[in-house]
Amino acid sequence: MEPDDITIRAAAPADFAAVADMHYPVWRQSWNGILSEVMLNLLGPAKRWAMQSYPEMLSRPGWTMWIAESQGKPLGMTIFGPDPANPDLLQLDSLYTRVQSQRLGIGGRLLAEAARSNPSSDVILWCGEKNDKARRFYENKNFLIDGRTLDWEPLPGIRVPHVGYRLYRSARPG
Repeated sequence: MEPDDITIRAAAPADFAAVADMHYPVWRQSWNGILSEVMLNLLGPAKRWAMQSYPEMLSRPGWTMWIAESQGKPLGMTIFGPDPANPDLLQLDSLYTRVQSQRLGIGGRLLAEAARSNPSSDVILWCGEKNDKARRFYENKNFLIDGRTLDWEPLPGIRVPHVGYRLYRSARPG
């Protein structure tokens, strides 16, 4: 696969099922060992993501999904929009590339596309504290830990520590 064979575009609801079929297995793999198998099963399946999760996330004002594809098949996806707590910041909610397409620059291209949507804004995100692969990716893209912490609670009583990352594109505080 050559870079010219890959297109990046805004996703439409008609894309959600194919995107979820690509996204869900990669998500499971990235959270394997952090969440139990039972928990991973409870937070799926891909069909629920396509029918419920994506529409819910994208119903927030200014939020969008972009996909990278080749020959009509999704290779990666990202969901991003204004941070609900501070709309001057761009929040990256999801960025996943199918396993067979990793290390081809697709994640970086999707990240750049999201960042271009608001070029003067800093970009923030939450990353699982124990998700070493994702943390290395963002750190290689100049994201810095910004001191925020969060316990994601996917189900009552289940807490997953997250750390905040920020890509500074405006003046850095003090």
